[in-house]
Amino acid sequence: MDHTKNFSDQEEDYYIQAGKMARKIRKIFENKVKEGIKVLELCEAIENEIEELGGKPAFPCNIGINDVAAHYTATPEDSTVIPPGALVKVDYGVHLEGYIVDTAFSVALSNTDKKIVEEVNRALEEVVKGIRVGDKISRVGEIVDNVAREADFIVISNLHGHEIKRFNLHSGLSIPNVPNKINARFANGMVVAIEPFFTYSFGKGYVEEIQTTLIFKLSSLNRAPKEIKDYFSSLPFCERWIRKKKLDPSIVKKIPLVKYNVLVEAGGAPVAQRETTLMFSDDKVIDLVA
Repeated sequence: MDHTKNFSDQEEDYYIQAGKMARKIRKIFENKVKEGIKVLELCEAIENEIEELGGKPAFPCNIGINDVAAHYTATPEDSTVIPPGALVKVDYGVHLEGYIVDTAFSVALSNTDKKIVEEVNRALEEVVKGIRVGDKISRVGEIVDNVAREADFIVISNLHGHEIKRFNLHSGLSIPNVPNKINARFANGMVVAIEPFFTYSFGKGYVEEIQTTLIFKLSSLNRAPKEIKDYFSSLPFCERWIRKKKLDPSIVKKIPLVKYNVLVEAGGAPVAQRETTLMFSDDKVIDLVA
């Protein structure tokens, strides 16, 4: 999409409706993240609710517990439960005809983590209030880092926001949460996910991969079997979804895939996240999940 152009009425409507669904999901599930809940049940409940509202999940629901920052979704037989006092991230996406809204929230089950959740929420709020069409991408990192420093937290430096295009969750621009010298600017016709991640000063402030892969994406639509391509297109998927579609689970070993390894805070510190999707249209910044 040309960044100097605005959206068609149809495109804008898809984004607005997907955003309303994402907001409703958050309101339903913020109070359902509790000690003892199975991660499998939570993932499937959120994905099923998206479909009941008339949308489709844009990627498998991610549940990150404590130092797990991203890319953890339940396996088909996952017995993991949310432990007492956990800091839990819930990251999910809704799409309508490939128009994606990406969002996340954190829940602190211990008073110890309530402040970090409040401050990562405030960082996102400050970004939404503080950027305009024409601003440099680097403005986001300045705002997020300032909030973290004021509150004595650390920004996870290697997890970024990202541009979104139709059927393409991570496209084009990367949007760092730390100070940078990127000169690209926000422009009409852009949709971006803004997602600050905070951790504690005893952490290392960056994430690293572990050798667990639960989420995949087709690396080439041309080389993918039709049944996989028809169901998932270019969006991420997981083993649970393969089984739900009654496909052969071993297919993930037979076709070229992009693999998303689970990401954890390198020092083992808990991580908090908040995310929304912004649409830049007619010189306005629209928070689609507000």
